[in-house]
Amino acid sequence: MVQEIMNAYTNNPGLVVISAFTFFIGYMEYIYSFRLVNREKRAPYPVWMHTFYFAHDFTGAVIFFLLALHNDWFWFFSAASAALVVWNCFEVYNLYKAVKVERQEIWGKFYSSPVTVQQALMRVAGQIVLMFAVVNLFRVFMDDVVMFKWFAFTNILIAVAPGYLWNERKNRSGTSVGLAIVILIGTVNTFLPPGYGMWTTASAYFDQPWFYIAGVIVSAYALRNLIMVMKFPPKEQIGDKKPIW
Repeated sequence: MVQEIMNAYTNNPGLVVISAFTFFIGYMEYIYSFRLVNREKRAPYPVWMHTFYFAHDFTGAVIFFLLALHNDWFWFFSAASAALVVWNCFEVYNLYKAVKVERQEIWGKFYSSPVTVQQALMRVAGQIVLMFAVVNLFRVFMDDVVMFKWFAFTNILIAVAPGYLWNERKNRSGTSVGLAIVILIGTVNTFLPPGYGMWTTASAYFDQPWFYIAGVIVSAYALRNLIMVMKFPPKEQIGDKKPIW
């Protein structure tokens, strides 16, 4: 698959545009997260998603760096490694805010007294270790030498998992209609056919029925989550700052 992806990014200029849009959507999903946690003291994703994405993106950054190193610094591998380091910075910031401002809401049910910073840090560290083991074990099981299979799964995860947290809260605090729309766009974009989607254009491996079936199902979940958020009451303004829509 390594050579196939190198050939695709060398011979198909349109794939560069498709991939740039895909990475842009991924950045937007996390930019919304730290904007929301700064403004509303709540992130739109459960903490285990932050620890999972940290482990995944750190692993991906290393994998793409090694691919670049062994393939004459092929531009896509080098750029992907750098892009994942940026994502890691986003994730570190969100984990910092989880410990600093969200720790009582996240872990308070496990303690009889207020959650301390040390307790929160220990839980985050434990999750990160677990997520590194899970990501790399399944990377080996899937023979995912370029992380593209894992990348597709991360987009499935973000389409489905946040909705359970939003449903528990029963309000728009810590999330937004705009974010739900971005996630829906990113989900649909993941499962587009060759010539339109990054995965199926980069490798024929993904151009198979179950890939599209999964795309329809998880896109329906993302749409459901958008409709759910839209049904919650609009946010009230916080001070002189407009709510994040």
